[in-house]
Amino acid sequence: MGVVQSPAHASVAQGSVYGSGTVTDDWGDEGPLSTTKNRHNSVVGLWQGVLIADGYLPASGLDCDFGPNTTAATIAWQSDRGLKADGEVGPQSFGRADNNLFWNGSEIRYNGSNSDLGSMYRNSAGRWYIAGSSSIVYVSYTDDSLCD
Repeated sequence: MGVVQSPAHASVAQGSVYGSGTVTDDWGDEGPLSTTKNRHNSVVGLWQGVLIADGYLPASGLDCDFGPNTTAATIAWQSDRGLKADGEVGPQSFGRADNNLFWNGSEIRYNGSNSDLGSMYRNSAGRWYIAGSSSIVYVSYTDDSLCD
């Protein structure tokens, strides 16, 4: 009998968002994010980008802080998708969101219902990052430079 490999588990313990292979399964082990768990970091900024692309949060809401506006937008997003609408983002919510990821050349994009979220990449080690105009920001649970 062959060896059965279990899926990789990342999330907070790994510190950053990682993935491999198809992008539509990269986020399903991420979280938790909420007003009390990992409230201020670039992973929150990534989640806020999803909420913006799907029309639940205005673009001005991208601040890497999981405050009351992000909580309300998350609850509405979860409810509209038949998920437990508790305002906490974990594997269920991230897993539903990553179904909308796709490759566009070397860039990874999120196909939102209102707009696309782009400029996302994965390095050769699988670590997710966002390329800004003058810097690269790794999507991390310990860094909020995405929103500086």
